[in-house]
Amino acid sequence: MCLTCLGSAMMATPGIAAPEIFPDHAPAPRWLGDNAPTGSITWTGCAGLVFDVDGQRICFDPFVSNPGVVDTFARPARSDERRVRAAFGDVAAAFVGHTHWDHAMDVATVAADGADIYGSATTVEVCRRQGVAESQLHTVRDGSRVTVGPFTVDAIASRHGLVPIANKIDVIELRGKGLPRSPFRWPRGDVFAYRLEVGGTSVHIQTSAGIEDAPLQRQQPVDILFACLAARQGTPDYFDRLAATLQPRVLIPCHHDNFLVSQDKPPRPVARLDWPAFLDVAARLQRRYGTRLVQLPRGVAVAF
Repeated sequence: MCLTCLGSAMMATPGIAAPEIFPDHAPAPRWLGDNAPTGSITWTGCAGLVFDVDGQRICFDPFVSNPGVVDTFARPARSDERRVRAAFGDVAAAFVGHTHWDHAMDVATVAADGADIYGSATTVEVCRRQGVAESQLHTVRDGSRVTVGPFTVDAIASRHGLVPIANKIDVIELRGKGLPRSPFRWPRGDVFAYRLEVGGTSVHIQTSAGIEDAPLQRQQPVDILFACLAARQGTPDYFDRLAATLQPRVLIPCHHDNFLVSQDKPPRPVARLDWPAFLDVAARLQRRYGTRLVQLPRGVAVAF
């Protein structure tokens, strides 16, 4: 998300979200079925995910620092290193959907502990400017495939979700030298979704709520679809297009929490989330494809 979703985050209604949006408990054991791999998934907030299988860990869009409004607009990006290491310590690799701050601001801290970083040329350059070693940086393109331990990850060209007006002032690529003057000005770069295969289980991670149709239509059905909810209204038939190709067994929402609120506080929804409309969509996918809605509590490792 990012600049184009910033308006949504800033308009978020104060107060704690209703429990049905952000559960505080894990789903029932074996929610994925008897053939699931041995391991866990952690939703860390926004589009962040950690997969841990047989003690080997990778992550997607590692971001937990959540700067407030003042820090977002007026101060240089600064990771909460303690929080980042608690969430993403010992990951072997981090895959980045795009370079907006709420996806990539904490990546250099993850790399400092030895993780390889995979993302667009813009993501790689932002990391390079923060001193990440060249040997850890890997540019992905549509169709790139990477194997890390038991995990196989495919990059899928995608698009960013759209928010009226805000998308017109979005920064697309890096400018000048050094880092942008504040998180607000971090560039987007190319956008990717990812497909993950591990232990016979397939996962599609839609890191932002836009779609590039041809790369999506190359994909096979999946067991789990993680779908970004923020800014989805700007993508016509967003869920229907995803589900028609992916036919997921399980749908898990993500990137529906307000990333300007510290993670010291309970998660709050972004504005325009329209949770009832999402539940209607989930019910329709269940009728059409047998897709089950599963929700993950933020920051909790949930066994497959």
